[in-house]
Formats: sequence, structure tokens, C-alpha cells
Amino acid sequence: MVFLREFSVMLEIKACDLRKSLYIQSHNSIDKGIHIGGAQSAVTPLTALFYGGQFRYDVENPTTADQDIFILSKGHAVSALAAVYADVGYIPESALYGSRGWGALVKGHPGPNMPGVQVATGPLGQGIGIACGFALRQKELGDFRTYTLVGDGELQEGFCWESMLFAAQHKLDNLCIIVDKNNGQSDDVNKLLVNLDDMSDKFEAFGFRVLYTDARNMQQFINCLEEFNLCSHCSKPTVIICESYKGFGGFSSSGAKHKGNPDDDECEQENCFLTSKREMLIKSLNHMDLDAVAYYAKALSYNAEYSSGKLISLTHVSKSMHIKRAGRREKKLRYNKDKLPSIELGQFFAPTDLGIAFSRVFAQDLNFYTIDADLSNISGLYTGTALTNRTHAINAGIAECNMMNMAEGLAAMGANVWVSTFGPFFNMQAFRRICVSYHDRLEAIENANGWLTEGHNLDITFLSTAANLDGAVNGATHISNDDINTIGQLAHVKIIDTSCPQQFLAVAKWIAEGNKGLVYLRIVRNASPALYDQDYCFEYGKGYILTGNEMADVIIVSSGHGVSECLNAANILKNDGISVAIVDMPCYDSALLKNLAEKGKKILFAEQNNGWLFDCFSRDFVKNNFKCDSRNIHQLSTRDTHDEMQFIQSGTYEQLIEVLGLCSKSIVDFVKFNIKGR
Repeated sequence: MVFLREFSVMLEIKACDLRKSLYIQSHNSIDKGIHIGGAQSAVTPLTALFYGGQFRYDVENPTTADQDIFILSKGHAVSALAAVYADVGYIPESALYGSRGWGALVKGHPGPNMPGVQVATGPLGQGIGIACGFALRQKELGDFRTYTLVGDGELQEGFCWESMLFAAQHKLDNLCIIVDKNNGQSDDVNKLLVNLDDMSDKFEAFGFRVLYTDARNMQQFINCLEEFNLCSHCSKPTVIICESYKGFGGFSSSGAKHKGNPDDDECEQENCFLTSKREMLIKSLNHMDLDAVAYYAKALSYNAEYSSGKLISLTHVSKSMHIKRAGRREKKLRYNKDKLPSIELGQFFAPTDLGIAFSRVFAQDLNFYTIDADLSNISGLYTGTALTNRTHAINAGIAECNMMNMAEGLAAMGANVWVSTFGPFFNMQAFRRICVSYHDRLEAIENANGWLTEGHNLDITFLSTAANLDGAVNGATHISNDDINTIGQLAHVKIIDTSCPQQFLAVAKWIAEGNKGLVYLRIVRNASPALYDQDYCFEYGKGYILTGNEMADVIIVSSGHGVSECLNAANILKNDGISVAIVDMPCYDSALLKNLAEKGKKILFAEQNNGWLFDCFSRDFVKNNFKCDSRNIHQLSTRDTHDEMQFIQSGTYEQLIEVLGLCSKSIVDFVKFNIKGR
């Protein structure tokens, strides 16, 4: 028998305790403040979700697949989530003190450094896309749900709506978006800067089932969650819109601020008011079924005390942190290696055909996914994966942020995910946030007391098609001469710039071994000859001497399509009596370059981008104090004559390399006149 009235009052008492925790956190945080307004209004949705009986979660084993998933998209409400997590046992109560500072478990935004938190989030609305990834995976694992709490302010972000379009298109009826409609944001806590009063109509127009509740009615909220669960197989995602206001549940107007720093008097006064409200709620329970009250008190970790047959107090029973460290996760893909294409030295192979070939084989493993953004005709990933497992071949449409965020959701559950588009199209806001998630997970893995272990970080390959100058006639918006320098500055991203189909295939096999992390993989666009034999094995951080040796007059270092131009130049220079060694460096090789530089070799970096390898060498040169003459080091790149970065306008590949001085003849002339002094 369900006693909704008693349960609803008990949840209101729990909400009072969680709100008291907000002021404890604020008073004891490193800067004496929290994002108080949005945290206050988030308490009702979080209370209903975590204590209402509809959300299934396992505190002891938060990485197991047989449970529901929650994503806090509105990361500013981390203090409300921390209050819940300390109460249910994900984190110790001591973590609520000294928050937001260096080394604290509770930061200014949530991330996987906090046990039970799957991804790093903030205020930019990316939680919906991440939740789509989780929901896709959960549909295959069983009857599980994904919930995400967003603020109405972040719904002004376009990312949200591209994710919603995807969710409806793919009938993610196991996805529930909860909107904390507190009608305020950072610059104006009393109203949204972009009006969303017709929010219900918008969600319905995007294909959602819309449920509505008021933050003042806990029972109504529980009913909405129950309706979502009972009718989850309706072929529509669900949104629950919770009407409230900034600072809802608190008493002082200072609690309605975006960021608040309540002083001692305000904290004490707020605590007194919440205590009084709590006592009145306890008194009201004496007019209800006390057997039901006793049952719910135990379920909500309260010790009920009675006197003369009446309930007089509910004392919180502290839970010791009982989360278990995750077991090691196996990430290596299992597939039939004999089914992979065999490429001979010199054989031409188109990258699209290669993408089809290896993704078709990798898809034999249920942990392999590919996501394209309306460019699958170039990557080949969608076609190949669909030939084996079409449910794991996803096309997000022209929605790169959603594509990347979904990849993170899938990867967080152990999948090996490839996403693909042109290099300039990857969304940097999503990219950076995913890197933050990776970093937080890495900290948790490396911490002896952390909740994660080996295999629990993200394996995502960002496949950049038509890299370097292969965008050609599409012009500056498509040409990837600057992406490598920008993305290369993101922490934890492995940059790989492949020169031929054999190397592309070898890198793919290397990634399939698992635990390779975040890989930014750049490939040529058109068919090109294999520069390596079939026994070539890729090793990250290693360059390869394709022709010549370390005794050559000049060492030319390149990557990508530029390697072929350098090989042609080497043949011409050989006929002119100049010996040249060509180094194919798909990823930066510090040891090789240090060895060559300190031997006094004349080194030319010839790159069809803004000089990624040269920039790496320059930093390495200074940092590790290379013992060499810098006058021996030269570069050719897409930078202008003043060594400034530039964008590249339309032209054929042949036109571009000639104009930019990167064709074989230009490389020959540079070596003759600038290096050899002829």
C-alpha cells in the first residue's frame, strides 16, 4: 500500500535537511559562497528523484550497467547534488566542508572526481546530449532510464535543442529531461533574457511528451516520475517541467542570487527558519498513519522518536561512505583480424573505403560505436558499422556538439566510440568539457582511494577527415590547417596525423586495443598509396624514417599528405647530389628529434598546417635544453611570410601547395637555397 500523503511530507522534511546543507556548504566553502539560487530550486527535483522510489541507483556500485543514470546538466547546482550524495553515501559528509577549493571533493561544478558523477558538466546545456548517449546504450542493456536535470536558462543554448531533436527522432522513450524552471539566470535572477514561457509548446513541437509540476507539490512531482516510468515505452522522450523561482525553498532574498555569499547571521537565520518548517512538518505527521511514517522514516535514513504515542523528532542517521572501488574494465575490442583489409606497399586505397572496411569488422564487438555528423559519405564509418550492426551506426545530422556529447555518454559506459566530421567542425565547447571529464576520471583512477580503476576512462576517437589542405576547393571554413594547433593545446588529447592508408589502418588497430583515451585522428581525403609494408605496426609517440638515414645532408620532417610531397622532393634532391632523409611523424617524437638535433643535423619541418610539429619541437627545445644550434632548424608551413597564422581560401590541392610553398618543387628550392646555400 502506498501512503502518498505521508511520503510527500517526509520528502518535504528531507528537502529541508538538504537545504540546510546548502548553507553549511556555503558557510564552510573556500570562498564562503555557492551558486545558491539555482541550487535551492534544484532541491525539489533532486529530492523527488533520489528519494521518490522511481530512480534506481546503486551507491555501492555506481559503474554497474544494471541501474538508471542521472546527469546534472545545470552544474551550478553541484552543492544540491553534493548534499544528496553525502546523505545517500556516495561521498562522506566531511566533503561538504571546504568545498570549491584545491583538493576538495566537491568543486564549483560536478565532475567524475566526485564518486558517482559520470561526467563533468557546467551551465551550457550539454547534459542533454550526454544523456542521449547513455539512453542509447541503456536501451540495449535492458529496461533502464536516463534522467538529466537542466535549468531553463541553459535552454537558451542551441546545443540543447539539437539534442532534443535527436532524442525524439530516435524515440528515446527511456530519457527523461527534468527542467528546473526557476525563471532566472546569472544576469537577471527574476526573468530569462530570452523568453521561454511557451516551453511546453516548444517541447511538444520537438516531439516530447510533456509533464508539468509545481515545486510546491512534492506529491505531484512523484506522480510525474511514476507516469514516466509506467509509460516509458511510448516512443517519445519525456520532459518534466518543474515550475519554481530562483532560490525556491529558502527564505532570505539573498538566497535568490545566482552566486551568494551569505554571512553568519543570514546562515543562522535561514537555519532557524528551515528548522521551524521542519518541526511543523513533523507535527503534521501525527495526524497521519504513524506506521507509514515509521516505514518511510527508515527508508529515508531517519531515526523516529516517539513520546506518548506521538512522533516528536526525526534524527538523520549518518551513513558512512560505502561506495566500492570499480573493478577493472576490459576495453579491447574483439573482432576477426583476418577480415581486415590487406594493403600492400604502394597500393592505392581510399580512406572512405578503408573506414567502411575496418568499422565493419570492429562492429563485431558490441562495444564499438560510430557517430557521424552528415559526413559519413567521407568517413565510411556509418556504412561499415551498419553492415554489421546498424544500431551502433549513428548519424547525428548537422549537430556536432550533440555528436560529441553522445559519444561521451557511450564511452562512460565502456564503449569504444568513433566520431567523425571535418576538423574545423568539431565543437570546442564540447571538446574541452570532455577533456575535463577525462581529467577528472584520470584523477579518480590514479587515486588509491578513488572510485574508478583501469578501463574506466573515456575511449573516443575524433576522426578528422580531409585534414591539412585536403579540404581544397571548399575554402577556409573547411580547410584543416589550424585545427591541429588548437585542439593540440587541449589536455589529454593524442594528436595523430596519418600519411597513408596503411598507417590509418595500423592506428585503427592500435585504438581497438583499448584504453587509448581521447585520440584526434587526422586522415587524407582521397586515395593515396601505402607508404609502409603490411607488417607496419603503429606506436604512439614514434616517428619513422621512410627514406635515407641519419647521415643524410638534410632531414625533412612531415606528416599527413605532406609526406608524399617530401618523398618526391627527396628523389629530386638526390639527383642533384643532396642526400635527404624523410621522417614521417604522425605524432610528435621527442627522442628522435632530440637525437637528430644534437647531432647537428639540418632539419626542415614541412607541414601542410600551421606548424604543429615545429611548435612541439620549439617547446621541447626550450623545456629540455637541447644542445643544438637553432640555425639548423627550419620550417615550411601554411603560416604567411611573416610567420603569422592564416586561413586558406579555395583552390585545388595542387594550387594550394604551390601558392603556399609546400609542393615538391618548393621544398626542393628551399633546401637548395636556404639550407644548402646553393
